[in-house]
Amino acid sequence: MVSIDVMGGSTEIGGNKILVEHKGTRILLDFGMSFNQNSKYFSEFLNPRKCTALTDYMEMGLLPDIKGIYREDYLNHMGRPPEERAVDAVFLSHAHADHAQYIHFLRFDIPIYCTVETYIILQCLENVGISTNSDLTSACETFVFYENNKGNPSRVTRKNIEYVHERDFHIMEPEQRMQIGSLEIEMLPVDHSLPGACGYIIYSDEGNIVYTGDIRFHGYNRDKSERFVEKAARCRPKWLLCEGTRIDSNEMNSEQCVKDEIERIVASSKELVFVEHPARDLYRVKSIFDAVKAAGREFIVGLKLAYLIESFGDLAPFSIDDVKILVPMKRWGLLCKNGIEQSQVERDYSVWERDFIFRDNSITYEELKKYPQRYVVSMNMWEINQLIDIRPHNAVWIKSSCEPFSDEMDIDEERKKNWLEHFGIQLFNAHASGHASGDEIRDMIAKIAPEHVIPIHTEHPEMFK
Repeated sequence: MVSIDVMGGSTEIGGNKILVEHKGTRILLDFGMSFNQNSKYFSEFLNPRKCTALTDYMEMGLLPDIKGIYREDYLNHMGRPPEERAVDAVFLSHAHADHAQYIHFLRFDIPIYCTVETYIILQCLENVGISTNSDLTSACETFVFYENNKGNPSRVTRKNIEYVHERDFHIMEPEQRMQIGSLEIEMLPVDHSLPGACGYIIYSDEGNIVYTGDIRFHGYNRDKSERFVEKAARCRPKWLLCEGTRIDSNEMNSEQCVKDEIERIVASSKELVFVEHPARDLYRVKSIFDAVKAAGREFIVGLKLAYLIESFGDLAPFSIDDVKILVPMKRWGLLCKNGIEQSQVERDYSVWERDFIFRDNSITYEELKKYPQRYVVSMNMWEINQLIDIRPHNAVWIKSSCEPFSDEMDIDEERKKNWLEHFGIQLFNAHASGHASGDEIRDMIAKIAPEHVIPIHTEHPEMFK
C-alpha cells in the first residue's frame, strides 16, 4: 500500500516535508523550513534554543516528532535512546530554505539525492555560514567533548576534522532513474527562480506519484517544465503532489520582461542604480547582467554573489571576471586606509571572502562615488548600510524581488523605504514570480490527468477542487 504523508506544506507556502512509504521503503521529498510556523513563535532576535537540540522545534511544530530520521548527537543531548535509521533516502527538489534548510537536523548517513546545482548552492550556504542551521553538505558533531593537549575536555568544533562528517550526497542527471527499495525515482529539471530546480516521478507497482517541486513556465527554462509535464502525463500517475503558490492569481510576467524593464530604467537613469534581487537566483542575475550590459554600464556584485558565481564555474550565466566585485568595509574598516599591510586588511574578512578583496576587478565605495553613472550595483537590505559610505545622489533602486509575505518582511520593507527616503533614492519595480499562475497550474493538472491531486505549497488548497 502506498502512503503519502504531507508533514509540512499542506496549507502553507513552503515548509515542504513529504514522507512516501511503500512495502517497507520510505523516502522523503524535501525537508524544508516553514516560514509561517516559525514566524508564529520566533523572530530575528527570538530563535529556537540550540541547547535543547530538537525539543523547541518539535514543541512548536517546526519539526515532526518521528523516529529514525534525526542526527544521533542531538538525540543523545536530549536523553533519547539511539534509533535505527528509518528512512531510505531524501530527494531535494531545490535549495531554497523552505525545501532544504532542515536537512541540517537529519542523520548523517541518510543518502540525499539532488541536482549538481542544488548541491553547489547548499555547499556555498554552508561555507558562508548564512544560518545557524548550516550543516548542509557536511555536519559537525555537536554537544560533544574531546580531550585537549592538557588532558582537559574541550568542545568539538569544525577544526576537529575527525568529528566532521560528509553527508551522503548523490548527484542525479536529468531523467535518470534511481532504484530505492521498492520504488524507482526519476528526476526531471523544471523552471523555477533558482538553478537546479527539479520535480520527481516515483514509480511503484501500486501507482505512480508525480511531485512538481516548485515550477513555473515563464523563465529561461520553460522548455524543461513543459518536458516535465509531458513525461508526467505519460506515466499516468495515480497521485500528483502539485504546488499551488499562485493558484489564486493569473498575473503574468516573464523573465524576459524583467530584463527589458530593468534595461529601460537603467538607460533612463543618469546616476547610480541599485538592484535588489533574490540572493541566489542566478536566472534573475542573468537578466540584470544582460540588461546592464545592453544599457552600456557595468554590473557590480557583492561578495556572497561573487562566491556563488565562482562556485558555479561553467554552470554560471557569466564569468566572475565579467563583472566588478564590491568589497565593503568590515570590522576595523582598514580596506580604504593607506599604509595598512594586506594581512591586516584580510583579518577584517572571513576566510572565504579574502580571495576577492584584492582582485583586479574588485572595487570599493570610493569608485562608486567618483563614477556613479558607470555602474549598476547588486544590493539588498542586509547590505544597505553601505549607502552611508557611497552617499548616492539622485540614485535609483530597482526592487526585483517578491512582495513581503510576513509581518517581519513588512517591517524590513518599511525599514528599507526609510533608507531610500533618507538618501533621496527613487524606487522602481521589475519582477516575475518563480511560480506558475493559476491558469498554468490548472492547465498542468489537466495535461497530467492524475487520479488524485494533493495540493502542497499553497494557502488555498480548496481552489484545487
